[in-house]
Amino acid sequence: MLSRLPLPPQLDRTITLGAVLAVGVALPYVGVVLVLAAMGTLSVAAVVFWMLAAIIVAGACGAVFSNHVVHAALSLVIAAMGIAGIFLLLASEFLALVQVLVYGGGVTILLLFGLMLTNATEDPLVTDGTQKPFAFGVGLAMGAVIVAAMVGSTWRAGEPMVVPFAELGVRLYRDFGLPFEIASLVLIVALVGAIAIGRRDQDGDVS
Repeated sequence: MLSRLPLPPQLDRTITLGAVLAVGVALPYVGVVLVLAAMGTLSVAAVVFWMLAAIIVAGACGAVFSNHVVHAALSLVIAAMGIAGIFLLLASEFLALVQVLVYGGGVTILLLFGLMLTNATEDPLVTDGTQKPFAFGVGLAMGAVIVAAMVGSTWRAGEPMVVPFAELGVRLYRDFGLPFEIASLVLIVALVGAIAIGRRDQDGDVS
């Protein structure tokens, strides 16, 4: 019955691409990780880490390469949830909660509001693709610098420290109260600007 339902071409392509990636990339990746775990090479924490890392990379690639802005925003949510899982794996529950509320919720909702309230079809962006080689070179150079910094550094494990939530709240709202309010003001200004641009009439004046 479901096979008889007509699907939009874009949704059909999305489902096909997801199936290809799941069969060609996700299943072999999961299989390799599970085999290494069964052999005792990877611990349970390492298995969870590599699974979350795959989710983060997949979400980031979807946010960058997706042609649909809503799909890109949802991919960003997937990447943010994966990062929250990494924080939970590191026993940083507060950072995981902040990651979910701020990036998984607030920032993504703000992006979606801005995209829905602006009419991007009025002024289409015309590009000839000449910036792609330069962008690729810059990205490759930045990746090389990051890899060199990771390989050439000695990472020492920090001593575990338990910070009470009461002390964290005091530091956040008393010692760092001004930066916190400035960040809130920036988000409010961005939201008001998105609403003002979205209510622009046909003559280009803000009503």
